[in-house]
Amino acid sequence: MQILRTERFGEGLRAEEIVSLIKELNIDREVRILNVCGSHEHTICRWGLRSLLPKNIRLIPGPGCPVCVTSQEDIYNAILLSCRDDTIVATYGDMIRVPTRAGSLKSAGKNVKIITSCHQVFDLCREFPDKKVVFFSIGFETTAAPAASLFFMNPPANFCFLSSHKLTTAAMRSIIDTGLDAFIAPGHVSAVVGYEVWEEFPRIYGIPVVVAGFTPEDVLLAVAVILKQLREGESRVENVYTGVVRREGNVRAKALMERVFEVASVVWRGMGRVPDSGLVLRDEFARYDVKNWHGWQPFEDEEEAGCICADVIVGRAYPSDCALFGKRCTPHIPVGPCMVSAEGACNIWYRFGGF
Repeated sequence: MQILRTERFGEGLRAEEIVSLIKELNIDREVRILNVCGSHEHTICRWGLRSLLPKNIRLIPGPGCPVCVTSQEDIYNAILLSCRDDTIVATYGDMIRVPTRAGSLKSAGKNVKIITSCHQVFDLCREFPDKKVVFFSIGFETTAAPAASLFFMNPPANFCFLSSHKLTTAAMRSIIDTGLDAFIAPGHVSAVVGYEVWEEFPRIYGIPVVVAGFTPEDVLLAVAVILKQLREGESRVENVYTGVVRREGNVRAKALMERVFEVASVVWRGMGRVPDSGLVLRDEFARYDVKNWHGWQPFEDEEEAGCICADVIVGRAYPSDCALFGKRCTPHIPVGPCMVSAEGACNIWYRFGGF
């Protein structure tokens, strides 16, 4: 069988044809492929992709949900801020329902506003000029770039910022020793940072990385490309999302983030403190940082008894391995963070099953 180069490999094939390629390329051992994107896990489960693959190929959800990995300490302090009479906390919808041992922003917070775009924060600043408006800004590189743009749009005097932004590369680096054979890299993040950031994984760790889009064919093609590399004893970065992702990524967006943020070691929920994994404001923008006027309170990142979200986040367990899954823990009454967001693995498995 002749395998074409990645840029054309599988081009135009239907899903069933790519599955046939996968079966032909399959190798005689377990293959553990971790996806680092909630949208990829959504595609896998919604379209039942696991059921189409040979049993030895395991597609594993990883730390691809920004809501799920936001530390309890950050949420707890956002709750405290929202309970001040002079402060409003603005954040995205899923974030207000994420549980901590002290409750959620919805259950324990007071002055909380939901936004759908980071630029709506300035509308709140103008609507409530006598209050501090704290933007509880979460997410990976995809949301960090537009958040950074706020600081060059003449922020109102009552605008404040709580950064809970995290870097996907650091998460991947921290779970590399869990017995993985390959990564499917997140397409949205790669569109910002470029696929060049993944090149350390084959170079240093010998782990193939394939950047994929979000259709069933995209994800299946990524699996086929990974198997092709493993069969040939190779390890490199390949991009099968060529219409969107370039090697250098979005140069302007990266420059914007670089101007506003610096890299720091921060806590990821379920993963602990991860070196060089977070984005905090540079000194130039310190006047907007809530930590400079709010008495920051430490909070232990410990889950409720029986919750295994920490293992799900790092790819050690599937959601269905949890005794609480679908019983005590549902999207309506989530016990752990992975059941809240539409990008959380437990939420996705609850809605579609993990097949």
